[in-house]
Amino acid sequence: MKLLLNDKRVDINKADNLDQTPFLIACYHGKTEVVKYLLESGKEIDINKKYDNDGRTPFYNACASGHIEIVKLLLNDNRVDINKAINDGSTPFYVACYSGETEVVKYLLESRKEIDINQKDNDGKTGLDYAKEKGKTDIVKLIESFQKNPNETRAQLRKEFGNLYVFLYFFFFTY
Repeated sequence: MKLLLNDKRVDINKADNLDQTPFLIACYHGKTEVVKYLLESGKEIDINKKYDNDGRTPFYNACASGHIEIVKLLLNDNRVDINKAINDGSTPFYVACYSGETEVVKYLLESRKEIDINQKDNDGKTGLDYAKEKGKTDIVKLIESFQKNPNETRAQLRKEFGNLYVFLYFFFFTY
């Protein structure tokens, strides 16, 4: 991959016949190391470019597919438009709710980014509406808690993630 990226003849943003670039494909398929390398490569990657007939973006695909490590990488990149809607009006937050990707929803809410949780799709529904319809009670509770007190919900999520990181550290590095 490094050889290809350093070859001036290779256009890293060239799409295939389905209008998919290597970056989009890596985000969709959960190829964390490829995404990380492409983000750090110094190459100009249009990470908000809409692809296919639906207008999906790489961030949208990562949220829809539940690739939490890629979601984290992209949330930390200031170039990513985290509220960019696709053609039907749904956003990455919306699709994470719709798909039942609880961990993605948690990270989106916990992030210091301005997530528009009330943005409606073309049918006038929000992520909360679809989480309710699909019976995703854990996501419904998260969103309702966030609506009541965003700062408290963020603090609780950060504490939860902090405790998880401490547990993983001791589990993997002390035994």
